[in-house]
Order: sequence, then structure tokens, then C-alpha cells
Amino acid sequence: MKKVIRLTESDLMRIVKRVISENKKFGSFDDEEWYDEDDKFTRVDDMGDDFDEEEFDDFDSLDSKHGHDTKWFGKGDSGRNAFNLYKDKHSKPFKVRTRRN
Repeated sequence: MKKVIRLTESDLMRIVKRVISENKKFGSFDDEEWYDEDDKFTRVDDMGDDFDEEEFDDFDSLDSKHGHDTKWFGKGDSGRNAFNLYKDKHSKPFKVRTRRN
């Protein structure tokens, strides 16, 4: 038997913020469009502010440090090409915010 649960808008917002806060890494080229480690868009307001931030000018350094646990660009040459296209478009390094423990 299924049970019907009613949620208020504030209940739903609290659940969404808690799920987003479980993500540990976010990446962006432009400080406005941030993506979590699963490459899902995240609003800046929902991320919180307790992070360490790093910048990466090249794909290889990003991939060697964060490529094993993120889905931002893919692997190998296709990932490198995607990284370079976005970097050329934004003319900025790729920023990674890692949640502090």
C-alpha cells in the first residue's frame, strides 16, 4: 500500500538544498553557471559558501586532479577538446570549488 505524503514548498526547498549540499565539487568557467561533479547545473545561491577554490588553465592538470570523480568534460582527446572550446569561449581558467569538510 502506498502512502500519500504532503510537502509544503519550504519542505521541498529544504530537501533540494540538502541534496545539493551533499555534492562536494562544482566547476565553472564564468562564475555564473556552476555544475556539480555529475555535470548537473547548480544555482550559485544553492551551493553555500564554504569552499576552497582552484583554477585550471589546461585540461591535463584538471583531469589528473579531478577527472577520476567528476563528469565535466569526458576522457582523453574528446575531453581535452571540450575543455579547450569552453576555455576559448570564456577566456578564463576553469574554477573548481571543493566543499570544505
